[in-house]
Amino acid sequence: MPSSIAILQTLSISTSLVAAGGIASITLFNVPSLQALPASRSLPGIRWLFSRGSHIFPTAAAFSSTGFASLAFFALPKGQHSLLQLLQGCVENGVVQGYVAAAVLCISIGPFTALMVPTNFELIRLNEEKGGTRSEKSAVETEEKSEKQGRGAGSKDKALTSISGEGQASEFSDLSKPQGKVENKTTEDDDEKVGKLLTTFGRLNMARAILLGVGGILGLLTALA
Repeated sequence: MPSSIAILQTLSISTSLVAAGGIASITLFNVPSLQALPASRSLPGIRWLFSRGSHIFPTAAAFSSTGFASLAFFALPKGQHSLLQLLQGCVENGVVQGYVAAAVLCISIGPFTALMVPTNFELIRLNEEKGGTRSEKSAVETEEKSEKQGRGAGSKDKALTSISGEGQASEFSDLSKPQGKVENKTTEDDDEKVGKLLTTFGRLNMARAILLGVGGILGLLTALA
């Protein structure tokens, strides 16, 4: 059991900290780079990041949270591995408290992401409105489908279609790079609007990174206690 606990500690802590660093790097490096570009190029770039991050970071947060929750159970005395004992341990056992808090912080990026949905959805809508897609391969497949079926969907419907992936390359198998530029012309007003949305996204995204990072650090401190 001690060796398995050590492995679980290592995986949970490292996963949460690496994921937190990855999320923070988007705000610190990717967002400023995209803001330096016109909307015609920044929109498909941020759409591509949404597509990649939507699978990686939630999975990492769920894995870390599950790991810390399991460690909290293992920290209970033998024969007392029940939910009731866990709740009691949250009051009386410092190690259990630490792991439970780490688990809650890690998984909290899920509900917190709900605060980011309006901003993210607006960026996705603008990208679709201007003829952008989530990747270079999706741009080709979307164009082929559009030629067959015609272009009649509204911008909101297009955004929903983009999220669901209808008519585009599979997000799980599509390893192509971002679409270089949207098809339709963008204006200076678009540049300003997208820049503000990216600023909002960057701030919220950094808060999400902090939640996950603090969870990882708390898990590390608890493991070393």
